Amino acid sequence: MQHWTQADYRSMPWKNGGGSTTELAIFPADATLDNFDWRISTALVTGSGPFSHFAGIDRSLAVLEGSMRLSSLEQELGMLTPDSPLCRFAGELSLHAELYSAWVLDLNVMSRRQRYSHYVQRLSGEMHEIDLPDARQCLLYCVHGGAKLHSAAQDVVVTLQAGELLMLDAGAGDILRFQLSSGADSLLYLIRFSPNGDPHYAA
Repeated sequence: MQHWTQADYRSMPWKNGGGSTTELAIFPADATLDNFDWRISTALVTGSGPFSHFAGIDRSLAVLEGSMRLSSLEQELGMLTPDSPLCRFAGELSLHAELYSAWVLDLNVMSRRQRYSHYVQRLSGEMHEIDLPDARQCLLYCVHGGAKLHSAAQDVVVTLQAGELLMLDAGAGDILRFQLSSGADSLLYLIRFSPNGDPHYAA
């Protein structure tokens, strides 16, 4: 189990000056943008412009604050707001973001298509029984509010605050199973990764 707070993250300004990316977690831990299996980050977008190109990468994006429209010659992804469904797309798409607010904060999940698949789920404030028999890694990101995770198998209780990230890693033959409780105003994202070829989580 790993628990990251905001002090652990790494922020990097974009070369075009249109925003910055904060890397929350990357796997393997010593990977780079050229060879990661999966990566989770947030982005502060301050100006309209093109999205970065990531060949061979499947992406999921959720807008946390603000609003923007994503479009390309190949696909119209539409307007994205904090209430929109999760947006999934291939990293090869030449996307353009048009901001409809002063800035946008979004959550980005990426996995290398040949190696891993991922699934992202939004969780509102209530009690959740999470059972992930086929996930290799499960991560919880707390956007706002707070949450408490209880894993009977690992005999641990962990508290998550806004901006924090928690990862549970399944060992050989293990099943990721835990209880999650949070306040009525809490918002979290559950992110699951499984090795490619697992039929339960096709990207």
